[in-house]
Amino acid sequence: MTSKKILLVGANGYVGRRFLERTGDKYNVLSIDSLLKSGELPDYIEHKDYRDLSESFLEDIDICLWVAGYSSVPLSKDNPIDCYQNNYSGLVDFLERFKGLLIYASSGSVYANAAGAICSEDTPIGRPENIYDYTKISFDNYVKIMDKKYVGLRFGTVDGGSPRIREEVLLNRMIKDAMTNGIVNLANPKANRAVLYIEDLIDALELILDNPPESSEIYNLSSVNGNMETFANLVCKKLDTKINRLTDSNAYDFQMTSEKFSNHYNYSFVDDLEIIVDNIINFYKTR
Repeated sequence: MTSKKILLVGANGYVGRRFLERTGDKYNVLSIDSLLKSGELPDYIEHKDYRDLSESFLEDIDICLWVAGYSSVPLSKDNPIDCYQNNYSGLVDFLERFKGLLIYASSGSVYANAAGAICSEDTPIGRPENIYDYTKISFDNYVKIMDKKYVGLRFGTVDGGSPRIREEVLLNRMIKDAMTNGIVNLANPKANRAVLYIEDLIDALELILDNPPESSEIYNLSSVNGNMETFANLVCKKLDTKINRLTDSNAYDFQMTSEKFSNHYNYSFVDDLEIIVDNIINFYKTR
């Protein structure tokens, strides 16, 4: 177990629970969750809101791993004020009290205006179109301007198994629908998306915790790029189902490169979509 004390915020969420499941006793972790979403907490996670933690409480914390807050556009649109407070202003206030290293979940959605291009960390960021993207762009800018100690992680769409799996996201949703209803719903077939396999994400978190970068950084984290039609066709092939074509709507259309992170940590992401789909299918079959 490392001697550094780590505060895991959002421990009962999709990423937090898989992190704890994978890493076990490797780290000295204090796990907290505010139960933003309904549910019960296991006894190893404390019911606390990170915004309520005092400066004296935080003195012993070396690293905060923040994988909390509002994590989707629909939820954020339904709760815009709390999204702003949880994803942005609460984090700003938190950093005035916390003096350690903050590793936090940003989002690839900051590249929403990329029109399908492959985005690096240096890709210009356009005007946000919703409150969720606003909070992610704003906080990324805040930590840079205020010269804080941080590692910002721009996630692709996270997919894969977890004790608290989000079944509404991209591949998870397609596979669940195929296995349950015998169809894969598809809208915006040519819209591109960056997928982050959750096992790659946990690997990345471990690498950063074990060897934080010497300077503050923002990294893209993405395993594989593709369009919605490619994802749907592969799921249909694997599960012998048909596509149910839906009406198109406004949708994110961007891809991401994780070259910066891969080069820094000498890490190879799972770049085979078939491997990711097979693992999600196996997860649903055995859960």
